[in-house]
Amino acid sequence: MMLWLFAQLALAADPIEVPMDLQGHPAMHMTWKFFAAGLTEREPKLTYRHQFKQTVYEPYLDRSGVRIFLMAAMAAEKARNPAQARRLILDQFAYVEGFVAAHSDRYAMASTPAQAREILVETDKMVVIHSIEGGHLLLEQPEDAAYWRRQGVALITLMHLRDDELGGSAILPMRVGPLINRVGARNRRKGRDRGLTEAGADAIRQVTAAGILVDLSHMTRQTVDDALAVTAEVGTTPVVTHGKLASLRESEMAMNDSQVLEVYRQGGLFALGLAADSLDVLGFAAPDGVCPGTVESWAHHFDAVVSLVGDDEPVGWSSDWNGWISHSAPVYGKKRCRDLADLPDPLLVDTLGLAHPGLIPDYFERLSRMDVDLKPVMASSERFLQMWEGVQRRSGL
Repeated sequence: MMLWLFAQLALAADPIEVPMDLQGHPAMHMTWKFFAAGLTEREPKLTYRHQFKQTVYEPYLDRSGVRIFLMAAMAAEKARNPAQARRLILDQFAYVEGFVAAHSDRYAMASTPAQAREILVETDKMVVIHSIEGGHLLLEQPEDAAYWRRQGVALITLMHLRDDELGGSAILPMRVGPLINRVGARNRRKGRDRGLTEAGADAIRQVTAAGILVDLSHMTRQTVDDALAVTAEVGTTPVVTHGKLASLRESEMAMNDSQVLEVYRQGGLFALGLAADSLDVLGFAAPDGVCPGTVESWAHHFDAVVSLVGDDEPVGWSSDWNGWISHSAPVYGKKRCRDLADLPDPLLVDTLGLAHPGLIPDYFERLSRMDVDLKPVMASSERFLQMWEGVQRRSGL
């Protein structure tokens, strides 16, 4: 865990390079009642198979080593009108803010990059930042983006799981995808345009003018191309909080190499989710010796991104804790890829997989022991802060 711990000791230096989680959902239960409450409630079962289950248990989060956490609110698939959408987001914000206030010795909210830097340098607290996943019904009026900026939102993921008024959303793989995104499946079947709409382009302009970053995750490739044209036009830096490479995985959610390179040409940041099974090679020859759905899959995909963009560029990660997903399975153990007896000095993540936030240090220690260069990971926090500063500067804030 030396690299992880070293990051905690180097905060006084500039740039700031600390563990950063670009997206999680600790208040998912505020929108979807079947999720157990996160953060302060009961301890979750120790398993990486936790789809739809609570995982953001505060004692584990406190052990994660994460110093910047974008806690994302979500309403896109639940809300039926703008008023309901706004209320659902505000309820989630209130839950997160209440938690931070109740644990102010270990957590602090930041609504500006200057606040985030000050907290990181002067304290050992986790910096909590508001974000939103899914702009559906939330950016209806020209003043809406400025409203979300006043609530402290740093980033908005424009699309989520369904084609909507803003553009085309990548259809999830397997049978569930077309069922969730029926409009998108019908439009795809009929060969209709599934790019960014005029409303979506206006939303990017308004969000940028308000000093908020735009996340291109969940977009169709056509929507990504259209969105990158708009971000270039307005001079903002695009973010991809949970992406994947089309060169490794046949999926609407995967981005072409040229799109990833354009994100970086515009000064942006690309990140991978920690759900390793969604990063497994699909539709191409699987790599030899890589245990599917595990930290090894994540490492293979990460190395491919670094090779594409260059090892001097940052590459981030996001957990999606309390999202819809499970996380990386263990490589070692009974009925796994390799026998635990073959592993000297095993880590807990080797037998449990990525079961909860407290195993994040183990996860990245395992990557380090696999000779994965984690410097691009640690550099992602400074890149994010610079991007946030840039969009706020352009907005006049």
